[in-house]
Amino acid sequence: MKIDQFHSGYVKNAYKTSDERKSGHVQGKTVGKSTVEISTEAKALVKRINESEDSHFSEKVENIRRSIQEGSYVVDTDKIADKILEKLDEQRG
Repeated sequence: MKIDQFHSGYVKNAYKTSDERKSGHVQGKTVGKSTVEISTEAKALVKRINESEDSHFSEKVENIRRSIQEGSYVVDTDKIADKILEKLDEQRG
């Protein structure tokens, strides 16, 4: 029998009790804790965004998000292609 994405749920649930399937987790002690570290590059990027001259950055992002949700966001593929080519030319020197 081939176990694909459709059938994997049955296999995963086969070894769980009904209480474990209902709650979605198994009781037990915690083995370890996870930590998250933010790189200095990411911190610098956030600082740069916060200090940018464009104070309407959040407003622009919100407008894009809203238009995507409404289904009215239009991607200008020519503009994207031009920017990609421009960056490639810059990298080549």
